[in-house]
Amino acid sequence: MSGSPHAKLEVLTDLIYGALFGETSWQAFLDALAATMPNAKSTLFYHDAVSRTGGLSLSSGLEDTEAEAYNRYYAAINPWMPRAATRQIGLGVIADQMLARDELLKTEFYNDYIRWIDCESSVGVTIMREKGRSFNLSTLTSSADPDFNRINAELLCDLAPHLRRAFDFIRREHGDPQNKENGLSLFDAIGVGIVYIGEDQTIRSINRAAEQMMSEGEVIGTAMSGRIRIHNGELAGRLSALLRRRVQTPPASTLVRMKTASFKCTLVRMQSDFITDFLDGPTVALIIERASAPLRPDLNDALPRIDQLTAAEMRIAAGIAAGLSLREVARTNDVSYETARSHLKNIYSKLGVNSQVGLVRRLMP
Repeated sequence: MSGSPHAKLEVLTDLIYGALFGETSWQAFLDALAATMPNAKSTLFYHDAVSRTGGLSLSSGLEDTEAEAYNRYYAAINPWMPRAATRQIGLGVIADQMLARDELLKTEFYNDYIRWIDCESSVGVTIMREKGRSFNLSTLTSSADPDFNRINAELLCDLAPHLRRAFDFIRREHGDPQNKENGLSLFDAIGVGIVYIGEDQTIRSINRAAEQMMSEGEVIGTAMSGRIRIHNGELAGRLSALLRRRVQTPPASTLVRMKTASFKCTLVRMQSDFITDFLDGPTVALIIERASAPLRPDLNDALPRIDQLTAAEMRIAAGIAAGLSLREVARTNDVSYETARSHLKNIYSKLGVNSQVGLVRRLMP
């Protein structure tokens, strides 16, 4: 990216807020940032200083194999991260401030990874840090010139407050209790139980139908600690597997169906944006239906039969039927909230319904 540091900052700041409000994407922001340095690879990534694990949430300039190698192995031996774990939040730094270059050149990380991706150094900034986990923005580059790199570290420093503001906004929107209540009430309206479960198996939210069905059986319940209690080995194992943090983006729908003595259960690994996944970890929805009721047809099979909807409208409808708020559906499909709302109005008109409850009843007989 050509231009003065001020011009670069202006363009990148506009891209941050454009990505936040759905006018562009976070990928576009990283692509533009990578263009500010020679042979650069920019990435938003997390690192856990306690477990010495981490991964790339989103990157520009890295091949899939390069990103996977970092997530699988090199994150644990990244020699810059011990110092990065204590550096001031929002302060842009160059790699030499994290580890002297002559020491870096002796490491496996440099010789087997940094040189492999045709880079020599990096600049970075920590955007936020919670419970030993930091979320960072970094640009790897072929430049080993500390003076040149320092100019770009200052650019990251200027971008940091805008990124933090954007991520705080995402957190507030994700934590909006009204959004959660809307999703739970959709399932109550059709007599289906829904439980949202966090990575430590704590119940984050639960609707009335689920509470009622869980009180009737012995297979699924709630422990005194507030965690989900499952006395079915296979169902419990599948839940644990879906709750593991994964750097790779989960598929559009991760469905696991299980039948217990009293209920039919569906586990769904929920989609989330990368910052919500960093802050809150993965979320799995446990959908509980009475065994006496006919099993709901798979939504992905049912929706294509509604041929009056466009592909984009079907994706919006599927998200609503899965219990997501309209804002969550917009983020999952990488469209603006206004675009998603426009699609929803078209869906109502085409299907002859006038509410989200009516939509769910129409799609989930």
